[in-house]
Amino acid sequence: MSSPVLALESRPPAPAPMLGSAAARSCPVKTHLDHDPTASLPVPPADASATVLAPPFAQARSAEAQLLEALIASAPGLVVDLRLYAGDPAASTDACVQAMSVGAQVILGGTLPSDRAGGRVGRPDVLVRGADSASGRPTYHPVEVKGHKVLLRPRRPAADERAAAPALPGSAPPGSVLPVPILQWSALGSPRPLALSPLDGWVFRLRSREGDLLQLAHYRRMLEASGFATERPLAAVVATDTLVDGRPVLVWVDLSVPLVRTFSRSAARGWRLRSVLERYDHEHALRREIAAVARQQTGEGVPSPVPLVQPVVHDECTRCPWWEHCRSRLDEDDIGLRIDKGGLDVRELLALRGLGTTTVTELAAADLTALLPAYLPLVTHRDGTEARLRAAYRRARMMCDGVSFDRESEGPIEVPGAQVEVDFDIESSADGRVYLWGFLVHDTSRPGLPWYRQFSAFTDLDDETETALAGAALAWLRELSAASTSVRVYHYSAYEPHVVRTLAERSADPVLRWAEGFAEEHFVDLYDVVKTHFFGVNGLGLKMIAAHAGFRWRDDDPGGLNSQRWFGDAVHHPDAEVRSAARTRVLEYNEDDVRATSELRGWLRSR
Repeated sequence: MSSPVLALESRPPAPAPMLGSAAARSCPVKTHLDHDPTASLPVPPADASATVLAPPFAQARSAEAQLLEALIASAPGLVVDLRLYAGDPAASTDACVQAMSVGAQVILGGTLPSDRAGGRVGRPDVLVRGADSASGRPTYHPVEVKGHKVLLRPRRPAADERAAAPALPGSAPPGSVLPVPILQWSALGSPRPLALSPLDGWVFRLRSREGDLLQLAHYRRMLEASGFATERPLAAVVATDTLVDGRPVLVWVDLSVPLVRTFSRSAARGWRLRSVLERYDHEHALRREIAAVARQQTGEGVPSPVPLVQPVVHDECTRCPWWEHCRSRLDEDDIGLRIDKGGLDVRELLALRGLGTTTVTELAAADLTALLPAYLPLVTHRDGTEARLRAAYRRARMMCDGVSFDRESEGPIEVPGAQVEVDFDIESSADGRVYLWGFLVHDTSRPGLPWYRQFSAFTDLDDETETALAGAALAWLRELSAASTSVRVYHYSAYEPHVVRTLAERSADPVLRWAEGFAEEHFVDLYDVVKTHFFGVNGLGLKMIAAHAGFRWRDDDPGGLNSQRWFGDAVHHPDAEVRSAARTRVLEYNEDDVRATSELRGWLRSR
């Protein structure tokens, strides 16, 4: 039998792997499995189409489609829509090259020429024409359309953070968690970045939306390879942020400016700021190497190559087709599997693995005093890593002890009261429209049980009908308030007041404007009360803390995402009996939510 080395050398070389724009932003284990010819996708469950993850993704896709249509309607000049070529990559590529060559202002859904040397294929959502090259050739900027927000207003850091922040060319003044470039914007009606406006007071959501920028960097490299890249590597995202007259805009980022905080052994602080292009190049090169190893064929008597990466739990797992494959290779007591609230990120989990701590049992038994000095230098990629590990350690100890909640305080828990106490919860559809306003009313000055009042519309809503439903519900609340000596409205988390505020800002309706002011003075967020006094091993969601307080929902599977699916059945199912049952299920679920809030309120006061 020939030696393994000779056998490996005698194999024909595997084709060079070609990666799409999602690879650099996605789990590297997924890249391995996608290119491993011996790996088979797990058979999806029979009800896979009804997964609870479907509603938010459906909502995002709907938002993306609306944004694209708004861009088409607004953009001037020649707009070329190549989305119909999506099923024919060769024709899509030819049409895209032709559209770029003639200088189209905006190109939608065109496939860029494959970058064979770089191992890249890709089809950006949009290409926007830039300034012509010195030779007069048209050039293009990549643009992605996303059904989520990409901007936030940064917190004001402490003085020592501001003093330590490095000065960067073109960076924003101190005042954000990380120094980031000043963002710029252009309107959908003038998308070309020839005269951009600053987007003062906002920063890009790097922690949660860095993947959007990595995709743009992928397309930038493809444009460079094809000869259609602009001189300056500007790229843009059109997202659901509405910052200019309530309309979406193109948010532009310079991909060459250092703004991404990454781990660095050689840096004094343990991290460096790198540009999106630098970050992308590293991630893309790693995944090409992973894919190349995965594609090596195994010959008789030759061991398979060892994968360069092993499964580790992170946010992408539950929506990945390979999840069951990876799940079967993890210990049932794996830290990433069991601690899903305030969980550690991939680098933190891998750092613990490297130090011999993989399971909850091992973490609970660890000596943190001895572990931290070895652990902290490995996780300098973000702030708060010591606090995050201590929280994970606490959860591990609670899990091993069978404890769900720890009291953080002593003495009575104060919950503001009123003559009329109203528990409040709303339900929204998959496209984000609020179709149900539920209230539980308790007049503490009179005997009798609390009573439930709801305002609902089991139909597809638009701005006008959604606002009308909100107006009816809040007009009723205003009447209730006017007839009472005092009123408090209790909710759980900031979603309800946020919706009231958003609808009020969108509409000139005086009732909604009243409700916005009323909420600031009379709404009480019970989540704020709970988190002040309790620490939960699995977080502090209403379902968990109310169940701990003794409340039980009538539905076997209560949940906001499930209720979105029930609403879809209530409106669109062809069977009238199914529609009726779904409406009843939604209303009972909402009533149970407000009764759970009421039960929790009483339980808190009894502590």
